[in-house]
Amino acid sequence: MKKLIVIANLGRVRPVKFKPAGDDPQDRAHLFEDPGSTLELRPKSIHEVVTDQAGRFRQGGPVNRQGGASAGEEHHLKSELEHQALERVAGKIGDIVAAAGYPAWQLVFPQENLPGLLKALPAATLRSLSDTLPGDLTKLPLAELEKRFLNGH
Repeated sequence: MKKLIVIANLGRVRPVKFKPAGDDPQDRAHLFEDPGSTLELRPKSIHEVVTDQAGRFRQGGPVNRQGGASAGEEHHLKSELEHQALERVAGKIGDIVAAAGYPAWQLVFPQENLPGLLKALPAATLRSLSDTLPGDLTKLPLAELEKRFLNGH
């Protein structure tokens, strides 16, 4: 079992730590989160980035007369916003893993964005990554996470 599991998506980073069972027979292995450790990184939507008149350009017409407007293109705006969100998430994950001393850690992240996140992670953080699991488990309660990750303990 890894001592650090980072569960994330494009808008949330949730570090979860593993605590092994102690000497007390009643004590059992469990997962825990530090208070306030979950980070909300709300990704920007296209509507927050552009105005109501986004991409509208004046068409030709008589001088001093209001002419019609044509609709412009977003020019890959959605993919750029996704790239920026991946960079923010990768930076936060890098900070979390560095603060923990670069232990072997596990990443849980949605499959469709996983390759982009792996490219964006800092080199030292990526070197200490031991396993990835596709999925979005950011809102799962801790008890459900324990069922998924502590089967063998």
